[in-house]
Amino acid sequence: MKLTAHLGKITWSLADKGLYVLYGLVQLYQFAILPPDAYGMFTLLVSMNTWIMIVSDGSALQGIIQFGTQESERRRINTMALIIHVAITAISIGLLWAFLGPLSRLYDDDRFATVAAMLPLYCLLTMPRMFCLKIFYRDLRIRDLFITDAVWFGVRTIMTFHAVQTSSLATLEDIIRIDFVGMAASSLMALVLARKSLVFGFAGTVRFADYFKFGVPMAAATALYATPRQLDVMIIAGYFGPAVAGFYNQAKNLFRFFEQAFDAVTTLLYPAAVRMHSQQRFDDLRILVTKAISVTLLPTVFAIIVLELGGSDLIPTLLGEKFRQVVPHFNVLLFATLGMPFLLMSSVIAAYGRSTIVVRYTAVGLLAGLVTLFAVGEFGQPDFVGLALVINSLVVGGLCFVYVRTELQFPWSAMFRAARDVRNAITRRKPEDV
Repeated sequence: MKLTAHLGKITWSLADKGLYVLYGLVQLYQFAILPPDAYGMFTLLVSMNTWIMIVSDGSALQGIIQFGTQESERRRINTMALIIHVAITAISIGLLWAFLGPLSRLYDDDRFATVAAMLPLYCLLTMPRMFCLKIFYRDLRIRDLFITDAVWFGVRTIMTFHAVQTSSLATLEDIIRIDFVGMAASSLMALVLARKSLVFGFAGTVRFADYFKFGVPMAAATALYATPRQLDVMIIAGYFGPAVAGFYNQAKNLFRFFEQAFDAVTTLLYPAAVRMHSQQRFDDLRILVTKAISVTLLPTVFAIIVLELGGSDLIPTLLGEKFRQVVPHFNVLLFATLGMPFLLMSSVIAAYGRSTIVVRYTAVGLLAGLVTLFAVGEFGQPDFVGLALVINSLVVGGLCFVYVRTELQFPWSAMFRAARDVRNAITRRKPEDV
């Protein structure tokens, strides 16, 4: 499999993930303007909405890719996905609202009522975007994905700078309004771009039972995977207050550079793995997997070394003294990147249709992460709250890697094939297969 054959899609994918990184800089600017506790409460709203959408994505929308490769099934698949998407979102909102009373007492902040009241509307604005994005992923329409995200980030960026110039970015409600308008614009653009693919009906052979057999374990897996990455701020705010949650969230924004790089790889890896597995092209799949690990692992290790040896100390110099409290969180989170090349293997396991395996591994990772986070909270060490994400990434990534390596039977040396491929390219030798 030659990467040059997919160069256009890779370029659009990298450009799309670059938007996330660039908007992370805008969020740093928002944080510099807003009080830390107000931004911390906003972080709770975003995290709850993101968690709900991730759960719905795994249970309802992932099936658009898994079962939608045959065009004759797409009307039925789209219909089933939409029904489950709405149902899971509504149920998730209900579950969070059931804990509204205890959470309000935990945070002892009147603004949490605003967060709770805004959550259903935020989910409603996000749902069309999420549905259409899955169609783009299925068809590898990465250019349309980029346009949709460009509208999302562009509208919020323009509104942010306008709000700063007019001195209208000072409260929780101000930042919520910016996010809502951006999300609405992105969903509208996604619907326009995906309109020809938004076909519905019940003609087809895929049963709801088959869809649920795949979707329910995936929902459990994504919920378990997303919890330590999205709802950790709720626990952190409970132990240390919204301000610490705000500082930690900014560290996660800086950390987003790594996350988006790996998301770009997953965007291409999962659909390709589904096709190769369905066509029983296991030699090609072995090469794809080892390249994905190798190409991401070596640069990641290099980046960690540079940043941990003093590179991250430049953050307050570049962004201001307010960010000095962000640096300790960022330095801890960096070690989570060591597990990310191996976390890519969860999408390969899903491509095999063995989502229950991913559920087991993410459950173990969630338990390890929560134990770590509660231990950090009980010992009163706010600078180390990121350890939960580190432990989670290493545990889940390690388990997924061992499983895929056992299935595909590739040697340990294959993890370093990127260096060998670069050497071969320089000497014009033909790359070796694993």
